[in-house]
Order: sequence, then structure tokens, then C-alpha cells
Amino acid sequence: MSHPPANAGVSERPRVDPQIERYVDARQLAELMGVSPTTIKRMVAAGMPSETWGLSRTRRFLPSQSMRWAAARSKMPPGRECNAPDNRQQEE
Repeated sequence: MSHPPANAGVSERPRVDPQIERYVDARQLAELMGVSPTTIKRMVAAGMPSETWGLSRTRRFLPSQSMRWAAARSKMPPGRECNAPDNRQQEE
């Protein structure tokens, strides 16, 4: 007579994919990017993507998004901000 396995009817715990990116805080992101936490604050003020969590509004970042944003910004011509109007004088 065959018995069902001991864990029959019990669903397996979902496995965590090791490729899933984890959110980091500003200090951790600063370390990953090789900048200071103050620079991260300036980048947030300039529009770097982030999320705030909970009642304390803790700010978290996906490193890949933040680094992609910073890389795109560094390719901007000098003096230009992302989504900022052109501050140069128009030639007449």
C-alpha cells in the first residue's frame, strides 16, 4: 500500500529568484555609485527615481534605475538639466 508523501497538500514555499534586484537606502546607493550620500540627496532633488516607504517615508532606490538615470544625465550637454528649459540665450 502506497502512502502520500509527508508534505502532500502543503504547498512549497515560493523560491526567491537570486536575480531579483533589491532596494537599497541612500547610504548603500552612494557606496555602489562611488559618491557621497549628499550627492545622492542632490540627485533625488534633481529627479532621480526613488520610492518612499512607510510612515517614516524612508527613501529606497533600485540601483539599476538610479545608475541608468545618472548615466543618462552625465550624457547631457553641460549646463542642461533633465527636463529643464533651455537656459541659453537665443541668437537673433
